[in-house]
Amino acid sequence: MKILIDAHLSENKITGIGRYLNCLIKEILNIDKKNKYIILLNNQINQKHPLNNITSPNVTKKTVMLKGPSLQQNLTISSIVRKYKPDVYHHPHFDLPFLIHIPSVITVHDLKYIKHAEFFSKKQKIKSMYIKLMLQSAVKRASKVIAVSEHTKNDLIDLYRIQAEKIDVIYHGYKKFNQNENEKGILNKSKIKKPYILFVGERRPHKNIENLIYAFHKLTKKECNDLQLVIVGKKYTHYKKPEQLIDRLKLKDKIILTDSITDAELVQLYKNSELFILPSFYEGFGMPILEAMSFGVPVLGSNTTSIPEIISKAGLLFNPHNIDEIKKNMEKVLKNRKIRNTLIEKGKKRVKEFSWDSAASQTLEVYRQVAAANK
Repeated sequence: MKILIDAHLSENKITGIGRYLNCLIKEILNIDKKNKYIILLNNQINQKHPLNNITSPNVTKKTVMLKGPSLQQNLTISSIVRKYKPDVYHHPHFDLPFLIHIPSVITVHDLKYIKHAEFFSKKQKIKSMYIKLMLQSAVKRASKVIAVSEHTKNDLIDLYRIQAEKIDVIYHGYKKFNQNENEKGILNKSKIKKPYILFVGERRPHKNIENLIYAFHKLTKKECNDLQLVIVGKKYTHYKKPEQLIDRLKLKDKIILTDSITDAELVQLYKNSELFILPSFYEGFGMPILEAMSFGVPVLGSNTTSIPEIISKAGLLFNPHNIDEIKKNMEKVLKNRKIRNTLIEKGKKRVKEFSWDSAASQTLEVYRQVAAANK
């Protein structure tokens, strides 16, 4: 079997889809030495990029210059398909190229632009309409759809009325960081002092950072005066409300905003945090939940979308719209040692149920099914 995996969305600054592609491809190649792979790489990635270091003999790497959905993307990938004649094409996003007429698999990570267009700018709302149409076409044309959570699967069924049998839920694994990293520069250069609460994720409206800031402000107004909140993640160009709110509440010394950081720096932030919190209104999966659990950090999250599915009984859940509830749950973990220790132990057990090895095995089985069904 010959499999074409489109990894051009994995860039030098690794975000969600990039992490998914890097970890999934690495594990697929670890377990499958028999099938042949063609992997499309972004021509802008540097030599240190993990996908550039692939040396497996059953892999052909092909660099492409693509930037999102376009006619060029359709023509380029169609040309590569004609040249290499793969049995299966895996596209890890919503925009399956129209000129692909071979068995295909798509991965749907979330439907935030469709389900919650109100969180985005006017320009992004146009994008929401475009994504909805593209995804509608993609789920119909794809041979199989991989959803990263049961919640995402249910959203797809509700929106597009596709058969449940066409969708396979394959959970992400989590990156097993080197926990012995001693890069403590991030704490000093960003003026981060223990104790602190940690949030990891892009600064976008659906992440509910404003309510987190309000809850933190309430928490530290009369007690927990030495506590900081560290918000780690890429800044979103059209969303400046967190910064404005921090200024208005005079919390610049207590709330630290960092942009994209290295894995070594992220290790230190996880290791030294008091708790991790994900207060999002919407998540397709929530990979930082697992990362925090793997470091023995107690986890708190919203009781919405996929978050309860991933946390299960290994964390505290709250209504993301209720600022007092967010505050009380943070306070509970900070003040009650028994609750804290229980969450840590439950998290360590829960995270063992997720692995990229398992995700790779299940994805490989999807490839086999799709190829077999089209012989």
